[in-house]
Amino acid sequence: MRPFLLRFTALLLIAIGTVIAGMLTLHGVEALSKPFPMGYVWGKLGAAIVGGLAGGFTTSRITIGRSMYTVVVLAVILFVAAAGPALRDTSAFPHDPAWFPLTLAIAELVAVMIGGLLERRLESRGTA
Repeated sequence: MRPFLLRFTALLLIAIGTVIAGMLTLHGVEALSKPFPMGYVWGKLGAAIVGGLAGGFTTSRITIGRSMYTVVVLAVILFVAAAGPALRDTSAFPHDPAWFPLTLAIAELVAVMIGGLLERRLESRGTA
């Protein structure tokens, strides 16, 4: 039950963060036809990092006693999903800055690994 709760909390944080960033920075019906304000872009990046940390931590917690293989797989999946648009020179949102897709891919990869390693470190100390 506890891993489900952690995953649900991570999903909630990402969803709430994205909605709040959108409400604070995007205004009007033509919001998607103009370049996004930098606050929104940084908000999306921050939400992805928090979600990556939570995802890596949760995946590591679920696989206690086993190798970090599943955490690495999660990190690679998120990296490939975010790096795809950068490699194809496209974007899910055409007005994202050119640097955003690759930055998002790297940030998610690093965040998942840090979250997984943090959980393993806490587990080895016996505090988790």
